[in-house]
Amino acid sequence: MVAATTQIRIRVPARRMKNVRRMLGTMGVDAPSVVNMLFAQIELQGRLPFEVFGEEQPNATTLAAIEELESGKGHSFDNKAAFMKSLFDDEV
Repeated sequence: MVAATTQIRIRVPARRMKNVRRMLGTMGVDAPSVVNMLFAQIELQGRLPFEVFGEEQPNATTLAAIEELESGKGHSFDNKAAFMKSLFDDEV
């Protein structure tokens, strides 16, 4: 018995599609197969199977702040006024 299928249409910049088709050809797969593999992994893992980043990555200061917060050394504030006061108390 053949499984039911559905067809999708997507818009991709022509240059990207040309480049990706060429690269996939060297790997022995085509774009529809890759999309099907992606969907299968989303179904299996319940999430995207890779991290998604925007063009901008956090800088060193932001990464240090994230690390500090995640290690439990971050600060919390009861209200906006307390937060604002902390910003100006550190100024010289």
